[in-house]
Amino acid sequence: MVPTKTSPFKLFIFAMFFLFAAIGVVMFALYQAGDGSDKIGTVTMWGTIPEEQFDGFINELSFTNELADNLIYSYIPEDRFNTELIEALASGTGPDILLITNERIMHHRNRVFATPYEQYDVRQFKNTYIESAEALLLPEGIIGIPVAIDPLVLYWNRTILANNQYSLPPKQWGELFKMSQKITKRTDEGNIILSTIALGEFENIKNAKDIFVAILMQGGGNIVRVDGTGNQVSSLQDRNTRGTSPAQDALRFYTGFADPTKVIYTWSKAQPEARDAFIAEELAMYIGYASELPLILAKNPNLNFDVATLPQQPGNITNRQSTLARIYTLAIPKVAENTQGAGILVGVLTSKYAAELFEKHIGLPSPRRDLLAKEPKDALKTTFRNSAIIARSWLDPNPQETYKIIRKMVEDVVSGVARMSQAISRADRELQVLLGE
Repeated sequence: MVPTKTSPFKLFIFAMFFLFAAIGVVMFALYQAGDGSDKIGTVTMWGTIPEEQFDGFINELSFTNELADNLIYSYIPEDRFNTELIEALASGTGPDILLITNERIMHHRNRVFATPYEQYDVRQFKNTYIESAEALLLPEGIIGIPVAIDPLVLYWNRTILANNQYSLPPKQWGELFKMSQKITKRTDEGNIILSTIALGEFENIKNAKDIFVAILMQGGGNIVRVDGTGNQVSSLQDRNTRGTSPAQDALRFYTGFADPTKVIYTWSKAQPEARDAFIAEELAMYIGYASELPLILAKNPNLNFDVATLPQQPGNITNRQSTLARIYTLAIPKVAENTQGAGILVGVLTSKYAAELFEKHIGLPSPRRDLLAKEPKDALKTTFRNSAIIARSWLDPNPQETYKIIRKMVEDVVSGVARMSQAISRADRELQVLLGE
């Protein structure tokens, strides 16, 4: 069969669609709210934020901008999102906009538009959004526009700490060494009945991978980095400027709390899931995301707890405070049916006013610098905001597979199957294979 030649007109249409997707903010300026929402048609969006939260945001936004009425949002649970999205995009039935976290967007890098830097200047992006959002800056362009940031924080039980003569949670990781010896309670048989903090294992710690990555980043390391050609490569074997291995330092610290031979032993596979243990007041401190607050409050309204920023490493190689964060991002699939409408609505949804409403209804800080400059009146939101400002992020090539790799690395060390250097070397090789697929 002789391939058909694409006409200049079709090329022009495609170029215009790409332009609309890439510079939705500019297109939005051409459509004032009073001009009528019928001009952009129906725009569909998929996301992992519950519908009741997102619908409240859209309903209030539509009072001032009727273009928002054109958006139809569908909630997809996180555990089904990737599978359903890939199947839908392959069949041509996918959404026009994705509301997706940075940890998932890299998996769909070739399926979404990247905004060229000629259309959205890097300086403009950096002036608008905080540093953690810069993970979205790829060689081919900006892979998504951030709308919310969900930082990793420390939830702590005020009663348990007070009963052990602690008025404040740890500000540095090193403080946990003494705290774990004092707070952790065991039976005569050695079974843990009260844990200080959930660290060391993977199976029963919901955020184990992210906690490890956060500690690794504080030590100047990372899981992957982008090389000069724009490709991701494993960085587990990298050494910092001091000549030490951040991965080995992080692994040694993390696994120590699950080692029965150490005095800091405070967590094991026999413990319940970490968040459930915290809610049941069997765990003094729980490392979780800001977005977990409503669930914790709902499951135990009487829980006497507070929230603090993640502990830091004293004198760390990066010379800066940090935590890990998920960034909720808007992206447009290349096969979107209504690319023009999607581009315009991205402009609507990323305006300053929309960002304020999004923060109000979703309960997470905005990644916009101008909004983060305002200190919230609520104490918990202040902690979330402070954590968002120091947050860092990374583009996970495949969340499920990297979870398996890091989990095996940790569990091999905890079980004694491999030495730290061996476990890291194996994980580095497996990660490099994954990145090469």
